[in-house]
Amino acid sequence: MGDCHYLDGNEKAEKMFSMALELVKLLGIEPERMHLEWVSSAEGGRFAQIATDFTKQIRRLGPSRLKKAA
Repeated sequence: MGDCHYLDGNEKAEKMFSMALELVKLLGIEPERMHLEWVSSAEGGRFAQIATDFTKQIRRLGPSRLKKAA
């Protein structure tokens, strides 16, 4: 870690993601609905693929159980 040119931004992001993931689990939401990936600004194609793959994953999961309960 620490490879972010914004100094420790990626380390802070990972910590916040971990805390958010625990909250999601506590709420009964599938943790697969969250994703963290390190992508450089020079990796536009990779970013697009990650976004496409994650969108497919969310669609496979279907509507959130939380939405159904509301």
